[in-house]
Amino acid sequence: MRLFSLDTRSALVGAGRSCVRNRVQQANCQACVLACPVDAVTVIDGKVHFDTEACINCGACQFTCPTGAVEELTLPLRHYRDDALVMPLSITAPSVDELLMWHAEYQIRAVELDMTFNPAWVIAIAALNIKLKQLKQPQWRILPPPVAAINKARRHWLQINNDKGNTGSVTPGWRIRRTHFADVSEYHLVLNNAQCFLCGACARICPEDAIQLAGESMTLNHSRCTGCGNCEDVCFPHAIKVTQSDECKMTTLAIHEVPCSTCHRLFFAWTEQSQECPICQRHRYGMREA
Repeated sequence: MRLFSLDTRSALVGAGRSCVRNRVQQANCQACVLACPVDAVTVIDGKVHFDTEACINCGACQFTCPTGAVEELTLPLRHYRDDALVMPLSITAPSVDELLMWHAEYQIRAVELDMTFNPAWVIAIAALNIKLKQLKQPQWRILPPPVAAINKARRHWLQINNDKGNTGSVTPGWRIRRTHFADVSEYHLVLNNAQCFLCGACARICPEDAIQLAGESMTLNHSRCTGCGNCEDVCFPHAIKVTQSDECKMTTLAIHEVPCSTCHRLFFAWTEQSQECPICQRHRYGMREA
């Protein structure tokens, strides 16, 4: 019988109820699958599955998930001192999404590393600085490690730092990221009025309230969008699309509540001159007439 295990990860690691694929049958989100560097995340029969044996606990899936659905996975711990991440560094470099949270939550602005022995980290910092430039945030620096930080009697990956520092982790998920970068829109909701029936399905399923349909307007709050694609997946006329853009933060469209000339029910329309609701328009033989 197996009494002890060095693997502290729970067997219940997986995508919870908030996962797009667990909410919408037509969902095609691949965020966690594409982020995993070891192919430990796959989609089987439309559901997300985690291979805990292959997982290296890098946290990339947690930071890229637009709905924060990854559960029971321990966040990676990093070492830091003042405004810099310091050695020992993980062999696998963190994702840009994770580094952005270090930027926001700990005000980290640099990394101490040896560029010869940590090429993956150099690439990650370069990608981060491109993103920070788009967000109009200060860039990160790469600092040479202190001479005492390298134990030459061992292999290069056994780098140690003799200065006392701190260890910690950051909060994953796009929701918390939006609160830190609320002034910048990373996603843009594109609506085709000619195809939209104003049924409200997109507004009801959006977990971030980025789409609101009420009163005399439909509001698209781009700065709240996390790119989950729920709205795209439930829209049967395919009238709404989520694109990556920083064009604007909010769009307000005028709508009107008018009575249907056939069933006499009130419905939302783009113009006051609309005569029939979308349902009655699809009934060719007046089946909904009162």
